[in-house]
Amino acid sequence: MQNSSHSPTAFSLVVADIHLQPEANHPINLAFIKFLQQEAPKADSLYILGDLFEMWVGDDIGLIDYSETIHAFKTLTDSGLPIYLQYGNRDFLMKQAFCDASGIQIIEDIALQNLYDEPYLFLHGDSLCTDDKGYQRMRKLFRSNLVQWVFLHLCQKRRRFIGNKMRQSSKQHSEAKPQQIMDVNQKAVCDLFEKNPQVTHMIHGHTHRPQHHLIEAEHKTLHRWVLGDWRPEAKIIKISKNGPELIDYPDLSQI
Repeated sequence: MQNSSHSPTAFSLVVADIHLQPEANHPINLAFIKFLQQEAPKADSLYILGDLFEMWVGDDIGLIDYSETIHAFKTLTDSGLPIYLQYGNRDFLMKQAFCDASGIQIIEDIALQNLYDEPYLFLHGDSLCTDDKGYQRMRKLFRSNLVQWVFLHLCQKRRRFIGNKMRQSSKQHSEAKPQQIMDVNQKAVCDLFEKNPQVTHMIHGHTHRPQHHLIEAEHKTLHRWVLGDWRPEAKIIKISKNGPELIDYPDLSQI
């Protein structure tokens, strides 16, 4: 469990759903590099709650496609900034070579972290979307060690092809599904809070619906914070001793 600084001005940053593109000059990539260079160094720590990359089909490919971002990460971690990453539904194939090259630490899918003497639950958020039965079946399949092993032993050309087809298929299926099916299930949210009774703040991404939700429970108020994606303006979270704050990061068109 991470325990951050007690300085009055100390804070940590939380982001998700950046969806970095293979094209290095894409506006999202340029905005995120600027964020890593200008904003992240001011923080005690940086948490990335999944879908950092639009597609990651193996360390051998990803470390080349996203070399500039990897270098920016390594500059930060070498300077002493801890960066923690959860897998998303787009990028769960980062392995040891990625961690070595970036200095990033992978944390568990549901991570309990202590920041400024307050416990927080961090997760990508897709595991809460239990109404989407088809997605949950695919999630379980793709997270299988056997499936990942087979995929990562395919040639690079084949992996790129499959990755691009999956991107297209995911977009088509998302457009065809009712929005409420792709949002979190409230019972799943409450069940997770019940499993972690010491926690009053849950933070996740995935749905691209940034919001601060209040849940009135027995004897206390629970908080569910949802991060935004980076298209066109990022919604990120700043955590200090005063608690979380959902803030805007500049419109990408202005960068």
